[in-house]
Amino acid sequence: MIGLRVEKRLDIGATLFAFAAAIFWFFSAYGEWPQMLSYWDATPESDPFYNAVKFSARMNRWAAGFSGLSAMCMVIKHFRKVR
Repeated sequence: MIGLRVEKRLDIGATLFAFAAAIFWFFSAYGEWPQMLSYWDATPESDPFYNAVKFSARMNRWAAGFSGLSAMCMVIKHFRKVR
């Protein structure tokens, strides 16, 4: 009986983490990108395109982390069944 409760919790965790990953990936890809400007030396911190790329990368990082947690829940569930 305890094993079923743990498996159910792992299923819920995998579902929630996968949903969170989808939300973060949606945020990373949603919206229009600002126009890319050329600079002679280096891109300033205030450049809108540079900030959009940084935001997208941050959202992708979070999404990948949540996706990994979701996969980890499923791996734990699988190896609990194998034993």
